[in-house]
Amino acid sequence: MNMRAFSRFLPTVTGTALLLLGGCSAALIEAPNYKVTEVQSFKTTGAPSQVMLLEIVDPANSLPAKTWTDALSNHGFAPRLRFVTDPADIAANETIKPENRLVAVVNPSQNTFGDAICTNPQTGGMEHISDRLIVRFGFCSGDNVISETRARFVPENFESQLFANADTLSYQLFPRHIRNNDDDRFCSPFQTVC
Repeated sequence: MNMRAFSRFLPTVTGTALLLLGGCSAALIEAPNYKVTEVQSFKTTGAPSQVMLLEIVDPANSLPAKTWTDALSNHGFAPRLRFVTDPADIAANETIKPENRLVAVVNPSQNTFGDAICTNPQTGGMEHISDRLIVRFGFCSGDNVISETRARFVPENFESQLFANADTLSYQLFPRHIRNNDDDRFCSPFQTVC
């Protein structure tokens, strides 16, 4: 390889390496899990005024409730949701259905997944397993989970990463369509028609 070709190649390699290393401090969001075949009707029925209750289970109070609601509100597919932690925080012309809510559990126990995130969310027991702050999110309709995902945040950057990843969380928890890999095994997740 001559020096001229190497000098063109070096910035590309360096830039790619920096992006990969910079990603080490990013939040890791796992693939979502759905208990239904579609979520959109639950979202629109559960939040007729585009306002949904946000239930935060965090004994350490890692972030104030207002930070949670500001970070997670107005993201994802339309109609976008506004989250509140207190049903009294809605306007007189808005309707809220407290049984339909988004639950966020900081440092969830191993038993807090599936319907347990809606009925009995518990924290603790996972503090020293990872250097990341684990948060499990679940969209609940009564005692049943509709969709759920888990995110791992860098504790020092928790607030900024929550804001930066709110779109991803919203798209995963409240998708318009759930892609079914069984329908077409040749369909790529990168194609919009799949």
